[in-house]
Amino acid sequence: MKKKVWILEDDPDIGEVISLLLTDEGYEVSLFPDASTFTASLPTLDADVLVMDVMLPDGNGIDLCQQVKASTTMGHIPVLMMSANKGLADLNGYYRADDFIAKPFDIDEMARKIKRLTY
Repeated sequence: MKKKVWILEDDPDIGEVISLLLTDEGYEVSLFPDASTFTASLPTLDADVLVMDVMLPDGNGIDLCQQVKASTTMGHIPVLMMSANKGLADLNGYYRADDFIAKPFDIDEMARKIKRLTY
């Protein structure tokens, strides 16, 4: 059974690159372009890992990460945060993500982090 990855990324090019990478690695991928679409889908969350951008046009990935991690039904799902702001890695205890990757990211590093979080 394929592991499922939900990606929250507002830049369509970056989302497509991550989606293609993870699909090639054997994952089932769902891509969300904004916070509202992602939030509306949370009641049906069946992902094995979440990849969330911090800066979104209609929300904040840090707030969404906190919402997921505070939930009794979703809190166990690993979250990989990503941002062009490398300084956010130091705030990991604040937003409760399981890992962080800085943009621009190395494709192999992204694949390793996802694999580690899903197994």
